Amino acid sequence: MVEGLMINPPFQHLSTTSALLIGCFGAQAVLGGLFIWFSRFNAQTFLIYAFALLPFFVFNYWFVFEIPIFNRWMALDLGSNALMLGLTLWGWRMMRAEEALKA
Repeated sequence: MVEGLMINPPFQHLSTTSALLIGCFGAQAVLGGLFIWFSRFNAQTFLIYAFALLPFFVFNYWFVFEIPIFNRWMALDLGSNALMLGLTLWGWRMMRAEEALKA
C-alpha cells in the first residue's frame, strides 16, 4: 500500500521484497525515535544530529526531482526532516546556553 502511494508507477514493484524494504525504513525510524527518547543530549549531540540529517535533504531532492522515483507525497518526508532539523538546532542553542551557565 505505501509503495503505491509514494513511488511513481514506473518504479513500483509491488512485491513482497519491496514491501519488506519499505518496512525497514519504518523500523529504522522507530529505532531512531527510541534512541532519541532514551538518550541524554548535550549541545554537541544536537549539533552532530543536525549534521547527520543533512544527507536526507539531498535524498529527498534527488529522488523527487532528479530521478523521480518518489512522487510529491515525499514532501511530507521533507517537511518532517526540516522540522527535525529546526528542533535539533533549537536544542543545540538551548543546550549551549545551559552549558555556558554551568561553566
